[in-house]
Amino acid sequence: MKKAAAMLAIMLLFLAGTACAFAVELQAGTIRAYEKNDLTVCSDEGGRLTIEAWYGTLPLKNPVTDLDIDAGTVRIPWDGLSYGGEPVQSGKVRLRATLTGSDRTVEQAEIMTNAVNPVPAAVCCLPAAERFYPDGKHPLKIEIGLSAGGTWEATAERADGTEGPVWRAKGQSDGKYPVVLKWNGMLRAGVRCEPGEYVISVWTKALPDQVCTAAVTLLAEREPDLEPAVTGSLIPADLSDDAAVWEALTAPVTVGNGVEGSGLIIMENKGGRSGRAGAVDGRTCGLAVLELTEDGWAKIGAWRQKDGRYIEGWVRAEQLRVIRPNTRYGAVVDKRTQTMTVYEDGRKIGTLLVSTGYTTGEDRSADTHSGVYLMGTRMEAFSQSNHRYSYPVRIDASNLIHSTGYSVKNNIRNYDEEIASLGTKASHGCIRMDPRTTEENGGINAWWVWTHMGHDTKIIVIPDE
Repeated sequence: MKKAAAMLAIMLLFLAGTACAFAVELQAGTIRAYEKNDLTVCSDEGGRLTIEAWYGTLPLKNPVTDLDIDAGTVRIPWDGLSYGGEPVQSGKVRLRATLTGSDRTVEQAEIMTNAVNPVPAAVCCLPAAERFYPDGKHPLKIEIGLSAGGTWEATAERADGTEGPVWRAKGQSDGKYPVVLKWNGMLRAGVRCEPGEYVISVWTKALPDQVCTAAVTLLAEREPDLEPAVTGSLIPADLSDDAAVWEALTAPVTVGNGVEGSGLIIMENKGGRSGRAGAVDGRTCGLAVLELTEDGWAKIGAWRQKDGRYIEGWVRAEQLRVIRPNTRYGAVVDKRTQTMTVYEDGRKIGTLLVSTGYTTGEDRSADTHSGVYLMGTRMEAFSQSNHRYSYPVRIDASNLIHSTGYSVKNNIRNYDEEIASLGTKASHGCIRMDPRTTEENGGINAWWVWTHMGHDTKIIVIPDE
């Protein structure tokens, strides 16, 4: 009798454990961003449901938070998008369902599933300038981003909608960045589009309802070229003064007159036989103009490429040009605090952690160069030291700005190592940005920067010495 009672007790405990284990069950098929991916939740009792998601070790936006569900089977659609609309790429995705019952008991279920490449979709449309004069010779460059390879289309039309498209373009992308379009602002040979406000739109054949747009102004007359003038230091003295910082971020900047990636040689003294003081990027590096002489020389200050040290020296004034930066956004990277603060239209909108270059007293080759830079071309992801880096943008010939890196094992992306180093000097010279979003950073992360801050946006890097 006692033996039978003991067996009954064991069976009841087993059944109780079985019921608890299956109080909530989570199922999911393959995830593809921009599609309706069903997450299926089965529960013995209803309650309040939250589903969390991780892309490898990177936390994603919850597919659902505090949703009241009934007992039984519930299918919840998830578009596979994270914060800021960032699509999940191919790899492993971990999902965890937490169900809180009416009696406040909590049950959880966790699964691992696969994500594949997203549906091709437009994710950004970034003109290289906010306004331009359509002379037919100097077209406006437009960078567009796609979530995956596919067919894209683009148009330009008047902002007031009084006419149809005045320009169309169409092409095929393999999904690598960037796709660079050129619009010359002409209706046909020798006939300019009317001056005024225009909207550039881009979408994909696979997802035509997801349209990215950008506003540009066509000028009636060419803006006069700005001549180099003495500027003094380009670094704001008081970073707590938002007005002064914004003025510095939007002020015209003197650079070398070469193309992006070319070098500008700075001489120690005036004259062709002078020794070299160093070199900087000829298109994206801002130069402090300290003196202009009547014989055509300019004394300038900058942080050189070789080791990031500040130098002053001389170039011919004809080697310089002045650029009006993009004035919607700007950013300040402070190497002392290892932070990046983003501004929009004069106000701070978020601060995120970064890692700049790690150097020693003897070897400064990995230093992140201080100074003022203009954002250049967006690039495709790259690998270095067994890590993969997403969303790179060139700001200097040897320095990029991009997301923290990840390693891959068993198709699982592991971001933990480089996320842990954020807030410290840890990079090879590039500026690594936080891929996560938090309340503190205002929702800004590496993806946000890549899809919002266009060509010639100014970034000021504050020195730590």
